[in-house]
Amino acid sequence: MKISSSTGDFSHYVSTVAQTVACFKQTKFKYINLEQTGNIPEFFSDNDDDWKRFAHECGEAAADAGVTYVISHAPCLHNAILPALENHNDETYRANVRAIRRSVEVCHLLNIPRIVIHACPDRSFDVDTFYKYNKMFYADFLDLAEKYDIIIMTENWDNDDSKFSTGKQMSDFIDFVDHPLFAACWDTAHGNIAKNSRELGQYRNVIALGNKLKGLHISDNFGDVHHHSWPFAGIINFDEIMQGLLDVNYDGYFNFEASYTLLHHNNIPYHRKAWVYQDKPVTTLLDPSIELKQKAIDLLYDVGKYILESYNCFEA
Repeated sequence: MKISSSTGDFSHYVSTVAQTVACFKQTKFKYINLEQTGNIPEFFSDNDDDWKRFAHECGEAAADAGVTYVISHAPCLHNAILPALENHNDETYRANVRAIRRSVEVCHLLNIPRIVIHACPDRSFDVDTFYKYNKMFYADFLDLAEKYDIIIMTENWDNDDSKFSTGKQMSDFIDFVDHPLFAACWDTAHGNIAKNSRELGQYRNVIALGNKLKGLHISDNFGDVHHHSWPFAGIINFDEIMQGLLDVNYDGYFNFEASYTLLHHNNIPYHRKAWVYQDKPVTTLLDPSIELKQKAIDLLYDVGKYILESYNCFEA
C-alpha cells in the first residue's frame, strides 16, 4: 500500500492550490490528494478557460514538485439545497453542481482516477429524503464518471443526525444508487466523532464497506470535535483500521487528511489568537514556519510508513 497526503496540509500558508502542491517539493511525499476547495473562483467563472487554466497550473506544480495526483476531493458545496428537491433547476443548486462537475473535469485533465464528493446530510432529512435527494445529487456527476472512467466516492459524515455516519449506512446507500463507479471513502476522524460509528469501531465499519471501499481519509482525534491530527495524537486504534483494510483487500492509497500536524491559527474548530502588546498584535510565534511544517509533514510520512510496515504492506 502506498502513502499519500493532502494539499490541505499547506492551505493556510499559501494562497492558491497550485502553491500548496509546490510545498510538497521539500517533503518525502510523492503521491498527493488534490483538494479542490469551494472557494476556487475558477469553478464559478462563466469562462471555461478559467478552470482549465487552474488545472494546467496544478499539473505544472505537480510536475515541478515531483508528485503524482492519485485522488482528489471535490469542493465542499454539498450542503443540501432544499428547493432542489422540487426544482432541479434551482439557481444556487445548479451553480454548485457546475462547480463540482468542473472539479471532476479537472480530474480527467490530470489523470486522477478517484474523487470524493460529499453527500448532503441535512439534519432535517429523514432517511427516505436523504436517499431521494442524494441519489438525485450524485446523478448530476455520474455521467462524467462514465465518460472519463473516474470513481466517485461518497464519505461518511461526522454526526449521527446525518443518517450517514456508519459503514453500513454508506454501504446501503451505495447499493441504492447502484452504479459501478460509485463507491466509498472512509474518513477515520469522522468515524471517531459520530457516536454510532465510534461505538461500532473502525474495523466493523470498514468491513461493512467491503469492496465498496475505494478511498481513505486517515487522521486521528479524541472523538469530541472536528479535528484531523496525525495518528497516535488521539484515541483511534490503528490496528483496527489496518486489519479491516487487509480483510477487505483494500486497493487504494493510505491517504492522509491530517493537516493538524502542527496547528495553524486558522485551523478549525479552535483558533489561536494573536497577542496584543503595547497596542500592537504580536504574530512572531502565532504559527509555525512553513519550513517547520514541512518537517512535520515528513514525520507524518514516517508515521504512515511505520503503520504500513508493521502490517507488511508498505510500498514506496
